[in-house]
Amino acid sequence: MRMRIPSLIFIVALLVGLPPAHGQIVFSNDFETGTSGFVASGSLTGLTRVSLPTDSVGMGSSNQSMWLGKLGDGVAKSGSSDEIVTLSLSGLTAGNLHSVSFDLLIGASWDGAAGGYGPDSWRFTVDGTRLVDTIFSDWTGSNFGAYSPQRYTDTSYTSPSGPDVAGFTGSDAHWTANAGGNYANDYAIYYFGHGVGNPVLTFIASGTTTSLEFARYGATTDSPDEYWALDNVVVAAIPEPAVCAIWVGLGGLAFAGWRRRRAVDCVSGRQYYADHAVLVCAKFFPNLLRNDARCHTPDHSDELAARCG
Repeated sequence: MRMRIPSLIFIVALLVGLPPAHGQIVFSNDFETGTSGFVASGSLTGLTRVSLPTDSVGMGSSNQSMWLGKLGDGVAKSGSSDEIVTLSLSGLTAGNLHSVSFDLLIGASWDGAAGGYGPDSWRFTVDGTRLVDTIFSDWTGSNFGAYSPQRYTDTSYTSPSGPDVAGFTGSDAHWTANAGGNYANDYAIYYFGHGVGNPVLTFIASGTTTSLEFARYGATTDSPDEYWALDNVVVAAIPEPAVCAIWVGLGGLAFAGWRRRRAVDCVSGRQYYADHAVLVCAKFFPNLLRNDARCHTPDHSDELAARCG
């Protein structure tokens, strides 16, 4: 009888004591009490916190959270410097796999790939490797008075070049006045690393320290009202047992000559880290997971698979 995905999740969680969402958390900040760990640079001269909504009700929503922001608000976009926020981590184990999750709020008149005003581009990097590199727009088709497409979707977020999509595509919450010239309260919220169907962000520590960079690109002919904000930043180490224990649960297969190596070496296939579990799409069990669409999500799983060989 074919074992279903929930059974696999149960086995992994049972055998390795996998925490509900993140693995072994090595850093987290929800900005409710401060901005610890984060440093501003580029065209940003400092960091502040601000209360912003967490839903689609609008700025007056009763559901508010403290965010790191409003980053870039009042900052000229025409300069050559990017708006950069850096998080430097230490005490990591080289070769270990890590996950990153955060909430990103895109506020006011982000024009996407509009000619003459954009591109309004944003990136997230780990030690210089770009895990997110895309273009956002708060355009609805009528409120900006010009074609202002977005390039971000939940499955296309690593290149700022096409295809064009409508503003707010892939957002987990958004609000707009949908009125030309009235952009101040428009916003969209995007979840990374958590939430169904959202991008999965992982990296392998190359040493004991690493640098995470969140940034909006500069050098555009755009207005200074556009801002962005971060919330719920979490970095977690994915322990090797969490990746490999599935083998034990599926019959105690022996790892002849197995030795402690990078976590991705345990898997010959694709990996997808969901909200509350680790799903391993291994080529050794193609029939078991073949029909699960999540195993074929276009994310960094291909890169991980390539590392596995």
